[in-house]
Amino acid sequence: MRFLKPIIRPSMFKLSLPITPDELPNCTPYLDLVVPDGRNNPCRCFWTQLQSGKIALTRGWEEFYQMYKINLDSMLYFTHKGNSTFQVRIFDFGGIENSYQLRDPEEPPYIRTGNYEIAKCINIPPSPSARAVAAKVKSKWPFFVMDLTARMMSSRLLPNVPHLGHFTGQRHPLILTHGHIQVEATYTRYSGKRDGSFGVISGGWDNFASLCNFKPGGVGVFEVISTEPVTIIQPE
Repeated sequence: MRFLKPIIRPSMFKLSLPITPDELPNCTPYLDLVVPDGRNNPCRCFWTQLQSGKIALTRGWEEFYQMYKINLDSMLYFTHKGNSTFQVRIFDFGGIENSYQLRDPEEPPYIRTGNYEIAKCINIPPSPSARAVAAKVKSKWPFFVMDLTARMMSSRLLPNVPHLGHFTGQRHPLILTHGHIQVEATYTRYSGKRDGSFGVISGGWDNFASLCNFKPGGVGVFEVISTEPVTIIQPE
């Protein structure tokens, strides 16, 4: 059994696979994933059945994703090796195979891309209260601080930060997360003014602000926890 699986969602989401439970060679509720590095140390990933009848990897998948530095433009090639074991070959967007060197557990996953520095505020806070909040933030992620106004929460978020990600297109998918809330939004990139660092988050932002019950008059701290092809922003 062999199949390809592109990675289009971050590790916090389940990884759906194009197979059903009936196609699995045994009845175990997990798959043991190994990579072709000679060590043959399996990473056990449990699965659940989706409404479509296919399965999705759950517990254990995020660990595997982070361990081998999988990106949101990676392509995985699964090969069944017997029993519950599947070998996974990992390729990047350009077709280059992963080195399978394990990630340093202290290395933040965004560090390879973008122009951000660890634990820095990447915008100029727009008010004295926002600047006071920014001065106290301690985070391993780059972050920006915004005043929460009624107009902003009902329409769009204008962060005025260096472009979110290394994408080249004008429109870019975003995932906004806060606790258990996850909403897909759109980042639209503009060029020209403000040294080319200008964009707007819309197409889901107002729904996200409503679900999170943000109140006008407050200050929001937004952590950029990924600058891969799909940016992930998490308000504190």
